[in-house]
Amino acid sequence: MKSKLVSYRAAALLIDPVLGFAVIIGLLLRFSRIGDHDNSYYTATVASMLNNWGNFFFGSFDSAGLVMVDKPPVSFWVQAIPSVFLGVSEWSTTLPQVVLGMMAIILLYVGLRPVFGKTAARISALVLATIPASVVIDSGNEPDAFLSFTLLLAALAIIRAVETGKWRWLVVFGLLMGLGFNTKMLVAFIPLPVFLLYYVLASKYPLKQALLRATLVVEIIIVVSMSWITVVAFTPEDSRPYVGSTQDNSIWTLVFEYNGINRFTSFIGPRPRPTSNQPMTTPSFRDAQYAQNAGMGLPEGNYPQFIPPAIADESLDKGLLGLFYNPLAGQLGWLLPVGLFGLVFLIIPIIPESLYRNPTSLGRVIRTSPVAAQGFIWGGWLLIGVIVFGLANSTTTHPYYLVGVAVPLAATIGIAGSKAFEVFKKSGLLSWVLLFSIAMFAGYQIYGARDLTGDWVGALVFTLVSFSTIILIIGLGRKLHDAPLSKGALVLGACVLLLVPLVASSTTAGKMPGRPAFNPRTNLVGSPPPSDQVAERMGGLTRFLLEETDSGAKITLGGLNARSVSPFIVAGIPSISIGGFSGNDPIFTRDSFIKMALLDGPVYFLMQDQRMGQGRQSSRQSPILDYVIDDWTDISRSHRLPQGTLYRNPNW
Repeated sequence: MKSKLVSYRAAALLIDPVLGFAVIIGLLLRFSRIGDHDNSYYTATVASMLNNWGNFFFGSFDSAGLVMVDKPPVSFWVQAIPSVFLGVSEWSTTLPQVVLGMMAIILLYVGLRPVFGKTAARISALVLATIPASVVIDSGNEPDAFLSFTLLLAALAIIRAVETGKWRWLVVFGLLMGLGFNTKMLVAFIPLPVFLLYYVLASKYPLKQALLRATLVVEIIIVVSMSWITVVAFTPEDSRPYVGSTQDNSIWTLVFEYNGINRFTSFIGPRPRPTSNQPMTTPSFRDAQYAQNAGMGLPEGNYPQFIPPAIADESLDKGLLGLFYNPLAGQLGWLLPVGLFGLVFLIIPIIPESLYRNPTSLGRVIRTSPVAAQGFIWGGWLLIGVIVFGLANSTTTHPYYLVGVAVPLAATIGIAGSKAFEVFKKSGLLSWVLLFSIAMFAGYQIYGARDLTGDWVGALVFTLVSFSTIILIIGLGRKLHDAPLSKGALVLGACVLLLVPLVASSTTAGKMPGRPAFNPRTNLVGSPPPSDQVAERMGGLTRFLLEETDSGAKITLGGLNARSVSPFIVAGIPSISIGGFSGNDPIFTRDSFIKMALLDGPVYFLMQDQRMGQGRQSSRQSPILDYVIDDWTDISRSHRLPQGTLYRNPNW
């Protein structure tokens, strides 16, 4: 009987028209653009992983098992599931992220409603459904979507551990945090201090026992986190792929350097400032132009894009303040100020009047008030995420990393929005503050999105907010704050704040936020799409190489970096990158490459102007590239390609 009652209550939570509307909006935004943000590097990895169990376990980028992808393989294991049944494609590798994104909207609603109420849960679901960074990451194949979902589950698990006092929820929390680490390594631990502090402060157990339990769960996290890494570390180098994006083939370098300190170097020194000759992302625009002019180009949807240094200097190199400027501000739909303002409403329950008189009672306040305790975990997660991602230099080159604060931002806005409605009903000075805050937030959004959404959006937001504000000013002046018209105007003003994120999420034309296509009003540019002639040549080359896969060689095609060969791996052509992701990994010496080329291939090598604009990267591989140019046969012209583009191994 009790289980049936629980089931009925759970079903009642989900029967909410606003939640249904949020799910529909989220589904339309994500599913309609599935695969638009495909990273061919990761798609190629999934294709290679399905070739054999060794590739699957280690996360090999290429089918030959020569080099690993630069992230742990857990998220790619998940992406491989639909690819087994549907084949490897941009669509199949993205499908799991879309599903996880929709589940996150529902879980956030379910997690907030019992303590904070229906209004808070509804607002949070709507915000998460429309945040641009979440929409883009959920409709692409970056590992961030799986990490974001895993951390949401971990937050809900630690909350349940406090509510029930049961060990099993702590174990689940530890497993989820370890799973997050095996998705994107140290980035997963950003909210961990807040999670653990919440447990210690909010747990019903005595302090010593709570600390002991927290220590034990940390040990679980460490064991799970180190499980895959330890296997890689103890596997002989000749029995596994090279650890990609490292210079010493060490998994520890990948963990603590490439995916660790290199992402957060601004914490130990000045943030690097781009110069007039240094684009913000690789590959360079000159490389893209040359590749297109040479007739090679890139498959549709994978053109390299960058933010010009002038724009980067103005909007990115500002530390925490950079989060309030484009392109970083647009990742969160220009809603970050709303969330930070909303922290006030989360802090109020944590510091009641009694705490002022007795500051040592903080622990008792958090233990006895679920609102204060859970407000602490969501607000603390948002605050620590903003600080870390705001100061981390990697956010300047990868703005979509801000998806890491999308969940706590949505939760904070939802909780604060619910409290704000309650404040407004009481009238007084705070009602006026709330009214003018909504108007200021709308003005900030109009200004921030002026170059990324149509003028009609700004005009519509201005009109609706003005109408709402006038109604509310008159209503407050007449003490009619609790009248239906005043309530409706307040709801309208609040909903308008989601209009800009909604439009921005639906009109980025398939481009990653922070890497938009050419916009003459912002000077944000990307390489022009390949012409029909380029696409035809690429298609012809792909068909030719597919036919050549029967030549008897283990490897059909070689290239300098992952960008060169990823599309061919996805197409089913056994291909390798001699320099890993960037072209800079010392996987081969000249002699080891010659030996491999003699026994296993590659039969062909795609030069694609590998030595132009690559700087230091190309010098490391120059001996191999020189060998190919001098000793292999240039067959470019026979495939209607510029001379020096495609070479054939004379041994095959």
